[in-house]
Amino acid sequence: MRDLNRIDLNLLRIFDLLMTEGSVSRTAEKLNLSQSTISHALSRLRRQFNDDLFVPVYGGMAPTDQARLISPAIRQAMLLLEQSLTNVSVFEPEESEATFRIAGGDYVELIIVPALMGKISRQAPNIKLEIKDLKATDYSQELETRAVDLVVGFEKSGRLSKNLKSTRFLSERLVLVSPEPIHDASAVITADAIRALRFIYPSIWGHSQALMDEWCERHGIQRTIAIHTTGFLAVPELMQKLGLVTVLPAAVAKYYADQFNFSWYQIEDSELSYQHLLAWHPLRDKDQSLLWLKKQLLHVAKAIEVHRIQ
Repeated sequence: MRDLNRIDLNLLRIFDLLMTEGSVSRTAEKLNLSQSTISHALSRLRRQFNDDLFVPVYGGMAPTDQARLISPAIRQAMLLLEQSLTNVSVFEPEESEATFRIAGGDYVELIIVPALMGKISRQAPNIKLEIKDLKATDYSQELETRAVDLVVGFEKSGRLSKNLKSTRFLSERLVLVSPEPIHDASAVITADAIRALRFIYPSIWGHSQALMDEWCERHGIQRTIAIHTTGFLAVPELMQKLGLVTVLPAAVAKYYADQFNFSWYQIEDSELSYQHLLAWHPLRDKDQSLLWLKKQLLHVAKAIEVHRIQ
């Protein structure tokens, strides 16, 4: 084989079958081709190898010494090719020590991770998670380079690259959270009531706060922002000490109600509902470890939606 660039892979496949079948007609039948096509291919093989390769004998075709010499290497090459095309990497969560990196910020860390780890801790005890804050990026490069494995982003934010694969993950809505019951407020708080309140603006929730800002602008409301925080940790204490309110996703409001006995109120507008997306790179669409993790996350999201605040 003096010129590898001139060898057609289909010719090697035909050679391999001729060695097995010993017949042009049976090889043609196996490949669903005509006998003339196989004969033409054999002619090309003979020219490439400068050898007859197969000669007519009673009942079929017999390989020459040259054909027998090269046959094992060609058979091995065909087997390796078949394996590479059909084999799927196996992911065993019980044995895995993988570290998964999820971009999603405090919402994922506070609401998703406890439920996720509770679900997988017995099945995959050595798997580790790293939660990354959401950034002002389309995440195409981060997912391609595997700096991040998955992103939990907002459907309407327009920030995720259109080249990414995604699925709807978890529906949410924004509610108003207060450390004390708001006097004269019903379960649904009005735009007029919002004008009279003083807010914490937790920047860690930038996407949801931007959604609230748009809502206020449409309703001609100028929110009174008493404090902008650079993180989420101090928000509950600041609310308690200063009597401030904030706007957060309903799942977080439920957490606040359970942990701090805070009150929450629906805001009079369905526009404050939104959808989380779970996004990944197309290069990893068949990655078994990622398929497993996505399955766990989607189960967790379904359970959260069932038990969330109605």
